[in-house]
Amino acid sequence: MIPVVFVFAHFLAAYALALVLPAVVAIGLGEGTLGLDFLISAGLWIFVAGAMMLSLRGRERRLRPSQRYLLALMLWLLLPLVGALTLTMTVDGLGVVEAYFEAVSGLTTTGATVLPPPEELPRSVVLWLAMTQWFGGGLTLLVVVLALAPSGVGGLPETHSRMVEHGGLPERRRLILLVRDVFPIYLGATAVTFLLLAATDLEAFEALCLAFSAVSTGGFSPRSVTIGEYVPTFGILVLVVAMLYGGTNVLWQRNLFQLRRSRRMSDRESLWAIGLCLGLGLIAGFAFFRAAGQGVGIALRDGLFTATSLITTSGFEIRHASFEIFPIPLVAILLAIGAASFSTAGGIKLFRVGAMLVQGGRELNRLVYPHGIRPSRLGGQPYDIQVMKAIWTGFLAFVFAVVALSLLLASEGLPYEGAVMAALSAVSNAGPIYASDWAVSGDWPSYADMDTGAQLALCLGMILGRLEVVAALGLLVYMVRRG
Repeated sequence: MIPVVFVFAHFLAAYALALVLPAVVAIGLGEGTLGLDFLISAGLWIFVAGAMMLSLRGRERRLRPSQRYLLALMLWLLLPLVGALTLTMTVDGLGVVEAYFEAVSGLTTTGATVLPPPEELPRSVVLWLAMTQWFGGGLTLLVVVLALAPSGVGGLPETHSRMVEHGGLPERRRLILLVRDVFPIYLGATAVTFLLLAATDLEAFEALCLAFSAVSTGGFSPRSVTIGEYVPTFGILVLVVAMLYGGTNVLWQRNLFQLRRSRRMSDRESLWAIGLCLGLGLIAGFAFFRAAGQGVGIALRDGLFTATSLITTSGFEIRHASFEIFPIPLVAILLAIGAASFSTAGGIKLFRVGAMLVQGGRELNRLVYPHGIRPSRLGGQPYDIQVMKAIWTGFLAFVFAVVALSLLLASEGLPYEGAVMAALSAVSNAGPIYASDWAVSGDWPSYADMDTGAQLALCLGMILGRLEVVAALGLLVYMVRRG
């Protein structure tokens, strides 16, 4: 437990330091005492993190797999307390559970919200909400590479994690090296997105918030209107590329920028994710063209944006009720699948779905050719029966989590269809999907109108989604066996 707390303290300190930027913005814009509130919250949590580091210095150890799972759980469960305390201090009338819900939603890049429209909030708070999603996107990548992939949780491809594995090093040193390997591209993509958006008619503040949210696939917008109502066409295309970045494998991106042709071509999952966005975008564009009668270019733009937003689990809407261009069952399937592994997107991930389909085809061929020799590679990645067991376990754990959460939400008074969509949106970390127009037509309650029990249940679903569900079950089994 002590090594886990020691590593957790470093994440806590980094997250608390992020509060300084909205404090500076609040002071610069003259937003009353908000700047002081941000600084007080930052100082408190930095003090707590510093006390942890000093008291546990010299007791650092290499984390075992069970301890890595515990670290991941602590990060998603306890780090939102930083954001929750900050929001209760800076947003009038916000309850404790609502603040925690908002903090969990932001940090897991889910994008569900119980707050008033952004136009009614101070700009420093809006910036903090966008920064929370951006920090959560980076945290997602680090947790996958640091804690989940080395153990092959849910069949995650180990060949990817070995590219940045720093075995035999103390955990703090390993964490520093992983940040060095993963974060430069993430930070660079954010900076490029911001500069390109700022070059349009958008305000610099709005461009920064959208850059934070698009790269992390969080779905937060600094305005309550749809994206198409205030972002020009060039900016929309920039957001599409940013969401595609967020939905593809960060280690594949690293190989891409390092010009490692053999490695970037061996990972086809990210290429499939991009191809799926383009293909579904063409279909959606044709549907928009027929439904709205707009020009071909605008229809294709809107279709590509909608498909990319859906597949990457971002949840941005380019026009009112744009997701209703697809049937709800198709939306649910796309949400459940998600994009590439080792990305900020939610869902089961394309690698697992592809592996299950290929294995199903192999089993059918076995009926015809019982003694045939069949390749055991998928998208350039090798897999065997142990990997398939892990993949099927992860898939069943995901389905079980969605079903259990749906029943729990239905018991809290949500309509059945709304409970299923809310559960799927939470576990897939795509909160805005539930809040689309069918929530109004189906008389589903908004996140803010849900009972406290439903909000806490959704928090659990968001956290399980980021833990790949099966890691939480593995930790639970370990704790039961240890008594």
